[in-house]
Amino acid sequence: MAFSADELFDLLDENGRPTGETKPRALVHRDGDRHGASHIFVLRRTPDGPEVLLQRRSRKKDSFPGCLDTSSAGHLNAGDTFEEAAYRELEEELGVRREDLPPEGLRFLFFYHNEYQMEFYDRIFRDNEIEAVYMVELDHPADWFKPEKEEIEEVLWMPVREVRHRLDLTQEELLEKIRAGEEEICIVPEEFRKLVEYL
Repeated sequence: MAFSADELFDLLDENGRPTGETKPRALVHRDGDRHGASHIFVLRRTPDGPEVLLQRRSRKKDSFPGCLDTSSAGHLNAGDTFEEAAYRELEEELGVRREDLPPEGLRFLFFYHNEYQMEFYDRIFRDNEIEAVYMVELDHPADWFKPEKEEIEEVLWMPVREVRHRLDLTQEELLEKIRAGEEEICIVPEEFRKLVEYL
């Protein structure tokens, strides 16, 4: 489902638990309220080393339009758990159903607190997310996936070592390179470095 500024998010406390308050997406990102998201990295192993599936975000997205991002990611809608959001986003964004996954399903790795501020479309965008990071191994060509056209322009496999090299930066350095048009990958560098520890 394509994003809507009116989607309701649960606001979270510092431990990632709902506070009981909900707020529309647009206001959450205007005000920088803490909320939840699930990030899923789809990986495959090749003779030349592991590869990660990246999605190119739609140019209509409210943040990082046209950038290469996590395989699949999405916010927790009001009432969602991190796991429910992860499976939903994987199916909505990439067309990957639970029955397409290995028997063990998604593998939860860690929680990450991501907070930054940037300007998109002449508006300040404040993100304050608690992210649950998952991984799954799926060895399919890029055209096997069915990207949601409203959200994703394309998906492509990229060597993990190349992504890691390009993200050998602080988050502030990466955001500055994206602002300057010098980098198109918008994955949080520290989150990706933590993912690599599990490979």
